[in-house]
Amino acid sequence: MRSEVVIIGNELDALVAALRLLELGHSVRLLSAGRGSLHYAPGGIHVLGYAPCADGFDVDCGVLSSPGDGMPDLHARHPYRIAGETVIQNALEWFFSTTDGLDTGFNRSGCNVQTLTPAGLGVPTYGPTPSQALVAAIDGRGVAVVRFRSHRDFPSELAANGLRRLGSDVAVVEAPPPGSGSESVDLARSFDRHPDLDGYFRDLGSLVPDTAELILFPAVLGISDHARVRRSAERALCRPCHEVATLPPSVPGMRLQRTLDRVIAGHGAPVHIGTRVTATMVDDGHPIDVVDTAGRVHTASAFIVATGGVAMGGLTVDSRGEIRETTFGLPVRQTAPLNAATADASLDALHRTGVETDHALRPLTSESRSFENVYVTGHTLAHWNPALEASAEGVAIVTGWLAARSVHAYLEG
Repeated sequence: MRSEVVIIGNELDALVAALRLLELGHSVRLLSAGRGSLHYAPGGIHVLGYAPCADGFDVDCGVLSSPGDGMPDLHARHPYRIAGETVIQNALEWFFSTTDGLDTGFNRSGCNVQTLTPAGLGVPTYGPTPSQALVAAIDGRGVAVVRFRSHRDFPSELAANGLRRLGSDVAVVEAPPPGSGSESVDLARSFDRHPDLDGYFRDLGSLVPDTAELILFPAVLGISDHARVRRSAERALCRPCHEVATLPPSVPGMRLQRTLDRVIAGHGAPVHIGTRVTATMVDDGHPIDVVDTAGRVHTASAFIVATGGVAMGGLTVDSRGEIRETTFGLPVRQTAPLNAATADASLDALHRTGVETDHALRPLTSESRSFENVYVTGHTLAHWNPALEASAEGVAIVTGWLAARSVHAYLEG
């Protein structure tokens, strides 16, 4: 099977690269072992939330009011420093403009805002979804936190206690689920197909105290029909209704995944889920084919590796604590040894270890040269820690967009 570009992975960076290349007129094929980490993302676009400290990133060093404030202090090989300011701006503007016309859009003001976590704390977010609960919007107002019976993935009391520390009068309301399921995805699907949403939310309103000026739901108000479900809730309850992230799986992440999948499928790009690359074929130093678990040979002029880090299988750790890249066996820069006695340092090293690249995102070989037709994005890259930086989606968008631009330049040659 022949395509101009084969993208290996289903992370957000893979979807961004695919969509941008399709816009540029190239044929694209995606191969992935699974659905990617969007199913674990809490919702919203995190670009860079925390300032770096002398010894790395630490939330105690302070929240960044704007991602740009912290960019100059990043590691010299951080993906943002590789991309540069102009690429970052262009990539983010493209992404937000593209998603504005889709089912899943984002609000942004050019600054970080504090979105509410399941623990009732704030996390700096550059592009929240319209339904996300913002700390500033709550600001001491009376709040009702909805807990669905038997739903174990939303710590409602923890969220309520966090809000009380912010000065809010909080009531936890236990509500019947909209259907028979009690898991987050089951609840969301039940809302999508509920025959009388207005009636359901009116009944729920009888449980809400009059002191509640706004209502916070776990982020399960529909997957494919979220906007309609939220409108119905606000219409029937006569109050603003917002969502707070749950424990994984993430319904907001699934909404974005499905939206981008639908756009890519609309361009006719084949997507093979549940298949791994088992072999690669190289001609004169250039990969030309990859073979998947079904024995299918995929030929391309360029390849993008967007397989994620250790958690998603793009990198693996052997019994000696050595980390390797799993698709092409690319050289990996291991930033620190893994040691069970230093768990925090080892966890940070797992995040920061990855493939080093040139400014086009082509992987550097041990001889400080790069493959001409292979490009690496997202969590597979070295020198960044999304958990400490609050930067996961931003790096994915920027590197996916940059890889597409680099591939386009290579193919136009």
